[in-house]
Amino acid sequence: MIVNTQRLFLNLLSTMRIDTVCDVGSMDGTDSLKFRDAVPESSIYAFEPNPENLRRMQADRMLQERSIQVVPLAATNYDGDAEFFLVEADYSRRESRRGLSSLYKRSDDWSTPVGVVRVKATRLDTFLADKCPPHSRLALWIDTEGKAYEVIEGIGDFVDHIHLLIVEVETEPCIGSNQRLYPEVKSLLRRLGLAELATDQAPSQLQFNALFVRCDLSVGKRFQVKAWLVHARLRYFLVRAIAKLCPACLRRLRAMGRKASR
Repeated sequence: MIVNTQRLFLNLLSTMRIDTVCDVGSMDGTDSLKFRDAVPESSIYAFEPNPENLRRMQADRMLQERSIQVVPLAATNYDGDAEFFLVEADYSRRESRRGLSSLYKRSDDWSTPVGVVRVKATRLDTFLADKCPPHSRLALWIDTEGKAYEVIEGIGDFVDHIHLLIVEVETEPCIGSNQRLYPEVKSLLRRLGLAELATDQAPSQLQFNALFVRCDLSVGKRFQVKAWLVHARLRYFLVRAIAKLCPACLRRLRAMGRKASR
């Protein structure tokens, strides 16, 4: 089912009473601030290994004031050091190229690496070992430029804590020649007890976000999740209708929404 997965994720954070959110591949902390609005009392960890993104995040007073814990680590399936391949970007503004650097040495022409640095890497179960008490509820936001499968492998025994997970996936090896693709990510999550709820584009697309929830939710929680899914689907069709009938109206509505969220 296709919906706005980011909005649905935000709605489900409070519904599922999430205690800890890991923003893996944060870039600039913008998404972490949205998570803070959704779950004001939760612990939020923003993982970012890119040195320049990291420097700016550590100096960001908004992140400090909202108690976003910036983590200078690359999440993957081992603990140690890793090569991190930098892509040229304009760090003075929020642009997508700031998030294209990767543990993969990219081969596409428009994001050829311009440098490589050594960064610290961690498994999520290692990082969370002394941070998540028993019975805590964990949500993951994973945007790691081709390394989603490895991040999920690094969850280990903490998989029982995960109630909600959103992940950027690819259907072709467009980032690394040996990267694990959407069917493999989905199969791994299914084996770990998580079921796909929705995507933000058709699964035939090259890259998209997929949202997963625990399979063993209580009857009450499953009903709440289903209600939010129906709401998201109706909103998706409404936005498409407005975009078709009055594109200018949709632009104004989105501009008003951005202004209201500041």
